[in-house]
Amino acid sequence: MFKKQIKDLLTVNLNLQKGESLLLFTDTEKKELVELMEDFVSVASELTDQIKYTIYKSTKMHGKEPPEELWRLTFGNSAVNSLIEEGLFERILEKDIFPSERVIHILKEKSEDVPSAVVAFSYFSTTHTFFRKSLTEVFGARYASMPLFDPSMFLTSMAVNWEDISKLSKDIADILTEAEWVYIHSDQGTELEFSVKGRKGFADTGLFHNPGDYGNLPAGEAFIAPLETEAYGKLVILYAPDRKLERPLTFKFIEGGVESIEGFEDYRYFIEEVFKSMPFARFIAEFGVGTNPKASRADNVLEAEKILGTVHVALGDNHTFGGTNKVGFHTDYVVFEPTVRLGGRGWEKELLQRGKLRKI
Repeated sequence: MFKKQIKDLLTVNLNLQKGESLLLFTDTEKKELVELMEDFVSVASELTDQIKYTIYKSTKMHGKEPPEELWRLTFGNSAVNSLIEEGLFERILEKDIFPSERVIHILKEKSEDVPSAVVAFSYFSTTHTFFRKSLTEVFGARYASMPLFDPSMFLTSMAVNWEDISKLSKDIADILTEAEWVYIHSDQGTELEFSVKGRKGFADTGLFHNPGDYGNLPAGEAFIAPLETEAYGKLVILYAPDRKLERPLTFKFIEGGVESIEGFEDYRYFIEEVFKSMPFARFIAEFGVGTNPKASRADNVLEAEKILGTVHVALGDNHTFGGTNKVGFHTDYVVFEPTVRLGGRGWEKELLQRGKLRKI
């Protein structure tokens, strides 16, 4: 049903060339994504004969490292066996502090047939993992990450002018890089300020043509890793990653972390359990600005965080894009119709006013 759109994804977004090696994977969480694999393999087979693909058991958490079977398919048995023998592989999966230089040395020395391009349409995100980071930074793979993807997005937020989105996302990413602080206000109650001093902004353009390019599809955002211990105020969330909350929740930040949660909703108890099991999951991880004019779904964070005129704040892992926090959790929360100011030494700018992007 979506073969034309899949071909566009592979040729326009990923710029897949004849003969390049391609890795396709998803998880068992959603039937719709499992069913997409057959079409992906069918379309990709017309473009290249070097395809690896798998469907693995759901990890049940965004930002958690994928299972051993995917590592073996991607890097080969020799590389994974060497990591296991040195006691490193389990530490990678647990996001323990591990000697990454040694891991990278082993991967470079032992890996075989590492893919040139990746389409990761697992329901749970692999973007903020050492697995993704190794593929893009060490081997220069181009990586399209599609967590929470719904096939209907092929007809909406994927049907856009990617060059326009790329330009706007890069322009905002440059502003984030220049900024030292950010302040967010919304009529729903969000009042949050944090530091981004010394951190680099990135653009999720949807065009992954150069070695090491990675990002989401649907794409359309500029994002940055705030300083993990310098966020203060409150973030009011109306949506969990895949549904509207029955009642809003308020995250209160002190010294970068969620100190308390106000409101009664089942999602609160889930997050509190996450914080108990992974204490570093409570820290601010990301600030992003949506740039996709055809994104509109508020109940799916993959698309919601791309909506033009929104911003989002994430908690958890950010070590893969300039932060310092390593934890098996990364989840974004969208702020609708925000007013955003940012600035640095000697300058200040209003980026958004009640969801309207100001002139850049």
